[in-house]
Amino acid sequence: MRLDWNLIRTILAHVEAETIQEFLQDADSISQWREGQLLSERLEGKQNPAQAVVLRHIKLLASANYIENIEIKESADGYFSYACTGAPEMTLEGYSLLESLRTDNFIGKLKKYAKEKGVPLTIENVIELAKIALPALVKID
Repeated sequence: MRLDWNLIRTILAHVEAETIQEFLQDADSISQWREGQLLSERLEGKQNPAQAVVLRHIKLLASANYIENIEIKESADGYFSYACTGAPEMTLEGYSLLESLRTDNFIGKLKKYAKEKGVPLTIENVIELAKIALPALVKID
């Protein structure tokens, strides 16, 4: 699976708007997130591959403490399920990440900046680079 920054922004926006459960239940909304993903063949026929992509991204966000009260479980055969242990919400770090991702062409500019500096584009690095390089990112075209 490839890390999809647009999907991360979408997930965080749904958590912020308190519509994440509706988003997860809407097959049409989820189906677009399969496009361009490298997916394991083990999911074939077991689960909608787009749903697995979305749930994996949520799992990453939850494990990095950007969102809370959403648990993602993966069975031995690769099937993903989710449960809300309370009202899904973002942490302060999640709000910071979402605000960064909402900036016009932020990811494009950040990818260019990270490439110039030789830094991998991980979730943690996105936050740190945003703090350090925000003035420079505004100037990059």
